Amino acid sequence: MKLLKIAIILIAISVPALSQVEVRPAAFNVDFASFVSDSAGLNLLEVYYQVYSSHLLHVREDSKYVAKYSIVTIIKEGNRQISAKEAENTLYSDSYEEANNQKNYVIDMAKFYLPPGKYEVRVTLNDLNASSTVPLEADLQVPKYNLDQPDISQIEFIRLVENVGEPSVFDKNNWHLIPSCTRRYGDDFLYLKFYYEYYDQNQNDDSIKFVYEVRDHKNKIMISKQADKLKTEFHGFFDSLSLENLKPGNYTLHVYKAAKEGDKFVSSQGAFVIHWSALQMVENDFGSAVDQLRYIATAAEMKTLKDAPEKDRIKKWNEFWKSRDPGYDTDENELRDEYYRRIAYSNKKFEIPNKEGWKTDMGMIHIINGQPDDIERHPFDLETKPYEIWYYYNPRRRFLFIDAAGYGEYVLQYPYDGDVTKSINIYGGGP
Repeated sequence: MKLLKIAIILIAISVPALSQVEVRPAAFNVDFASFVSDSAGLNLLEVYYQVYSSHLLHVREDSKYVAKYSIVTIIKEGNRQISAKEAENTLYSDSYEEANNQKNYVIDMAKFYLPPGKYEVRVTLNDLNASSTVPLEADLQVPKYNLDQPDISQIEFIRLVENVGEPSVFDKNNWHLIPSCTRRYGDDFLYLKFYYEYYDQNQNDDSIKFVYEVRDHKNKIMISKQADKLKTEFHGFFDSLSLENLKPGNYTLHVYKAAKEGDKFVSSQGAFVIHWSALQMVENDFGSAVDQLRYIATAAEMKTLKDAPEKDRIKKWNEFWKSRDPGYDTDENELRDEYYRRIAYSNKKFEIPNKEGWKTDMGMIHIINGQPDDIERHPFDLETKPYEIWYYYNPRRRFLFIDAAGYGEYVLQYPYDGDVTKSINIYGGGP
């Protein structure tokens, strides 16, 4: 039997590679939701978009800084374009600092009336001063709502609720609902706000009972709440849930019509994220929060955080991440957000029984180096244990993982002394 041997180069991780990664904040964000419309056979698709002033080129005109942009939204079914809309806007700022402040943004929407089906949506931000474009693409499903039986629309995630004043494109029933185009919560947004519609032509009761559930990435119910809603001439309902007791991570909101005997079960769901805020990490589990810094912090930095008095924890935490802020003129820390995005991905992708994904070897390499450029998978080769090789092209790296125990945990294989002339035998044993 010929033994298969694989040579692997392991780059030292004492200086985390993540600190070298160029992480750029998004120029704009897009989200979607669809509802029943008054047009027979057509549903209303709402495309929400959020454009940041700081990502646009501002031109000095007299005493103002002026940015001009357009948003082009194209709906395609297969290879066929079936609808498109363009909206132009001009932003005026009194100073350079105001023009480049990440807090300044514009949220708007485009509406389309479409039959149920699968579509591709392409939203393009055109910076008219810079003659540059930024496209975003997504596949989506416009559901078929059957009004002869109970049904629930898709969920619109909300950033802000205002009293209805001047008519606005964001008006729904008696609310002025500004959409959350990122579906990101935390820090100043500790309440999950959402809007949905319930359709039932045969509803006779004066009130309708709904159940809200927030589930984590393991589908474990973290929040459950019942809500009684009075029946009105409108279909829509707005509500909110407190997120202050949830750890950062990926979650799904489920909205159910509470079942009565003989009722058909109906529900809707949508994903959202609680981002990794200092307040939540420190208050929920400070020890674990510091431990998660092992791939980016030095031993001295971790000791400083662990030894910090409770009253100084948030201050020390913010100081640590401020020292690693890429320096963009934004309120965000793009490197921090990317780090925790990789942790969340690792928890979802590489988790095994009794070990969180970020603690596994695959999770470690993903967090430090990001997504591999190529993966060579060998789960069922004859006479070999399952293994994977991850390739990174720039800088050039290879990492070998072997499921030696056969339980799904792929362990990173090290030539600890750095001698790359050695090889690792994936059958077990020595070279």
